[in-house]
Amino acid sequence: MRFASVLSQSLATLGLALGIASASHTSFARAQALSSLPPQAIVVDETDIHFARFGPPQYWWTSTGTAFSYYGGSMIWTWNEALTLTNYARWHLPISATLPLTYEVFVFVPRYNATTRNAQYHIVQGVADSPITTTRALSQNQHYAEWVSLGQYFFRPGELNFVQLGDVTGEPNGTQRVGFDALAFVPLVPAEPLTPAHRAFLPFVSGPAFAHTTSRYISTMNPQHHEFMGCAAGRANEQGVIILAFGQPWAQGDEYGVLYYRSNFTFASTATIAEAVKGFLRGYWTCAPPYARLKLGVGTNNYRGATGFNHGRAWGQMINQLHTWLQTNAPAGAAERLTVLGANDIEMSWNGPITTLAWVQGYASATTIPFINFGTCDGCPTTASPNRQPNNGWTVDQVWQVNSGIAIPFPEIYLRNGVNADQWYRMSLYAALNKGAKLNFGGLLTQWQACRDVGGCNGTDNTPHQGWSQLQAALNADPRTAMPLPFPSDITWRVITQPLDTGTLTLQTTDEVEGDVALLRETPAGDGVILEEVAPPIPATLFLAENAWRGAINSRAGARTVLVFAGRVRDPALGGVDETQRGGVAVIHAWHDWRIIAAPEGVGTLRIVSAANAVLVLSDGARTLRFDVRSELWLNQAHG
Repeated sequence: MRFASVLSQSLATLGLALGIASASHTSFARAQALSSLPPQAIVVDETDIHFARFGPPQYWWTSTGTAFSYYGGSMIWTWNEALTLTNYARWHLPISATLPLTYEVFVFVPRYNATTRNAQYHIVQGVADSPITTTRALSQNQHYAEWVSLGQYFFRPGELNFVQLGDVTGEPNGTQRVGFDALAFVPLVPAEPLTPAHRAFLPFVSGPAFAHTTSRYISTMNPQHHEFMGCAAGRANEQGVIILAFGQPWAQGDEYGVLYYRSNFTFASTATIAEAVKGFLRGYWTCAPPYARLKLGVGTNNYRGATGFNHGRAWGQMINQLHTWLQTNAPAGAAERLTVLGANDIEMSWNGPITTLAWVQGYASATTIPFINFGTCDGCPTTASPNRQPNNGWTVDQVWQVNSGIAIPFPEIYLRNGVNADQWYRMSLYAALNKGAKLNFGGLLTQWQACRDVGGCNGTDNTPHQGWSQLQAALNADPRTAMPLPFPSDITWRVITQPLDTGTLTLQTTDEVEGDVALLRETPAGDGVILEEVAPPIPATLFLAENAWRGAINSRAGARTVLVFAGRVRDPALGGVDETQRGGVAVIHAWHDWRIIAAPEGVGTLRIVSAANAVLVLSDGARTLRFDVRSELWLNQAHG
């Protein structure tokens, strides 16, 4: 933290006592934000001669990166002050600008190093002895590499005509970064009437309209339901990659398969999964246009369970069998347009590199057909933290290994703040610099519809277009990683259980059993059992589970089964980086109805150790807590 110092040239000596000038106005910047500006904008970057900074030079820092993060590839920043102005900077309207004229002022908020929630932008007009100052308060923390409007102002020749930003934010000293990047003055009317000499005709560029497919979390193994879902994709002319996410890798006896998305942890073997996939393919080729092309990813994940060489080999064998079936049974012409691929949601936080790499090796031992990695890059480097190492003992090189060779990277770009896109840009840059070739992305995955299905998400609900635009911008800001990015897929929890002619799209919440109840590792505990090694239906960006309790509780509606997972609550805005470890629980009433409840401050990652009368006893290794499942409240805390 730095301390305030005396400026050799203060605002008062300039006759600009901002906030107490003879004519001043303070308000919050309106919410209009743009990803780009009109061509007539006059941009003043922090490297331009019309930008000036003041204050002790040792309190200014420079950050550089791609245009995805900073306008022009760089920005400067300083730590905030609560009350005393120390460092500040000004963007001046160039003297070459047309005056008098009304301009809309936009400030570019960089993706990193701009964390204050109360940046004070002062738009200064008039003459030095009686300036007109308008102050706009803006939360830089809510914007990520975008232009934000500060309003419209009439500037006159020979006057001050600048925008000033200082380090005073009212927040505790040295707790936030105030970012300084580009600012733009956008004239609202032409300086002079357009004549034919001023007209410019741009070439017409034609390309495919933006489109995305619909991927699905799978909660049914009924082949007919899958046929309805395949038909829906075909009728919508969805082309590209569709992923069917079947669930957690599991083994039961000599059979490999998954625990799919049922709250009773139903097991489905690879043979059962294959029959469901055949249903989807039949529905697609029946309902899709005769030219439609599809790559269908049959997905599992690496969340503990049976992750390893043998499961990967069994998955590869299933993909071979599906490929053979498709070539034999598809109508004429369809087999050439349809492809079955493996898929795996590989997340660093869910499992370590040894067992995950073993799964990849097992898969590659059984087939030459690629698999789609629709996972995350938890804890991976970013432009702001280029030396960070991935979570859970992974190295950057090991992350590259599961996204190269037989793998097609198809990453989750969920975060609205762009951190996911930046992580994958850095991974592709690592590959380009160290492995001889950038990553060749097959597309990307968003979860906008899945968030709507569960009632909303906190910062992880990029729309397909937002996710695609973020990753495309991040990759193409650097010629070493630039590539034409295929269109995305958006995942949903919804299943279709009736023919489309009925118009029925239902969110399946029933718990009918379609398969075998899995043989889980269970320990009796109170009115239920403690379960180990099972995955909750919650993204790893929100919650990491250690174990779970399944039991029955009584309510006015009668007895009902509840699942409670214990583990670690995470901040999704950090992109899988655990800056703090806070324990908590996730209460699951139905597979698409869950609530995360954080433990009191100071409590670490939790495990359930016992239960009685729907009251759980949990421990983080140093403390013991009690949680009432009925009221969903923490009870008195006892220290162990």
